Amino acid sequence: MRRLLLFVLFVSFTFLLSAQSSFLKRSGDMYYLLERYDVLSGHVSDTLHTSLNAISQKDAVRFLEQYETSHQRELSKAEQWEIHNFISKNGEWASNGNGAIQSQYPFFHKLYVKQPDLINLNTKGYTLVVNPILYYQQSVETNNTKQTIFINSKGIEARGTIGKRVGFYTTFTDNQERGPLSHQNYVRSHQALPGASYYKDFKADSLGLSQDYICASGYIDADIIKERVNLTFGQDHFQLGDGYRSLFLSDFGSNYLFLKLNTRIGHFNYQNLYMELTPQYKRGLDQLLPKKYASIHHLSLNVATWLNIGLFESVVFGRKDHFEFGYLNPIIFYRYVEQFNGSPDNSMLGLDFKINTKIKTVVYGQVLLDEFNFARIKANNGWWGNKYGVQIGLKIADLFGVKNLLIQPELNIIRPFTYSYHDSIAEFSHYNQSLAHPYGANLMEMSLNIHYKPCKKMYLTLRSFYNKQGRDTASNVTFGGNIFNSNANPHPETGIFMFNGYSSEVFYSNLNLSYEVR
Repeated sequence: MRRLLLFVLFVSFTFLLSAQSSFLKRSGDMYYLLERYDVLSGHVSDTLHTSLNAISQKDAVRFLEQYETSHQRELSKAEQWEIHNFISKNGEWASNGNGAIQSQYPFFHKLYVKQPDLINLNTKGYTLVVNPILYYQQSVETNNTKQTIFINSKGIEARGTIGKRVGFYTTFTDNQERGPLSHQNYVRSHQALPGASYYKDFKADSLGLSQDYICASGYIDADIIKERVNLTFGQDHFQLGDGYRSLFLSDFGSNYLFLKLNTRIGHFNYQNLYMELTPQYKRGLDQLLPKKYASIHHLSLNVATWLNIGLFESVVFGRKDHFEFGYLNPIIFYRYVEQFNGSPDNSMLGLDFKINTKIKTVVYGQVLLDEFNFARIKANNGWWGNKYGVQIGLKIADLFGVKNLLIQPELNIIRPFTYSYHDSIAEFSHYNQSLAHPYGANLMEMSLNIHYKPCKKMYLTLRSFYNKQGRDTASNVTFGGNIFNSNANPHPETGIFMFNGYSSEVFYSNLNLSYEVR
């Protein structure tokens, strides 16, 4: 009934709406291109609030068209080509209304008429872009036991607009996967598959465990007030922040049902996100899973041409069969509503920033406060309730004059018990996966991401991180690393410092070279 009401309210607005666009995936090669030119621009953009991920195709294309116009004399032919290639892949949002490059070899005069797309229809009444998804990877992992690991995905992706009023996006994939041993251990211990929801185990043997699962997302998107207020309703996930990781909200986990309201006025961008989530549960026979909810506010403000400041607040709560309507208020302070209700919920505050230094470097960071007592900080006695996280990172473009290079070092530190709560409802999680940092809390992580494009169609990517974390040593005692363990479990009141518990270390590195054949 609740979902139907939201849908009816959404549809009732559509006669006033103008079309909006779908969102770019952070994992794609095109996203690196956008980040690099954002660094090289030398300022923070009112068009592109990069802390609000995912970024819409419309905003991305508009930003690159503006960048090309203002930096035309500086751009090499290769850079002009990659900008035009980016715009072609999102052609319906080009300033001419149809920027997708024409194919010289269409199939049957109907398929691949435009270079980037299997089907690309662009008329006055509607636009439609459809593409297949085909992916296969296989390799051998040599641990204590030698095993074959693989990913097999096939599906379809579609996006478009209807009557210049409503935009839509949908994707569906059927997947079979056997990940590395560390991945399999995560699946076993969390009873969750990163990025997915429901899954089935298959091909379980002495060498490993495989999963079969479906991934799907879809949403409707439109402007309530043209270029000012935007509404999106559907199933997907998002990330808040400029970093590789996010202390606020990460796109690491499963999709969720959401309603998103985005307001943009001048230098301001204000986003409200309402989410329906699934609390911690044990896998077993088919069953109706319980629900919990979250509301998030994020205000992004360009206070100077070189400085962006963001304010974040969130609350996670559970009510039997209904949403807490007090949290629907788009401009109220959540902490007040939580206290008004008797403080039964888990609220957090945060601040993020981005500084464009104008020397081809962006400095960014986040500070998260889950619970904080300044007097206890001064006492320096390791009070367990001081729960907070800090992030600092850099994005460096074209270091030492090397074109098409983006380097991103980042440091994340998260205090024990951050994101946890005294019950499984209000912990900051969804479908047995963290909504923020994938490892939880009580950790320090250093990461390095390098993107390099040595020639026109070649991409080189290095992803690497070192993680140190304090883990729990027994099921009935918690040291603050596992956010799924209730902080009502026995633990010391003081003396809780970083890495307490069983200290573990993880080092991961992946080097990938790809070439776009066509």
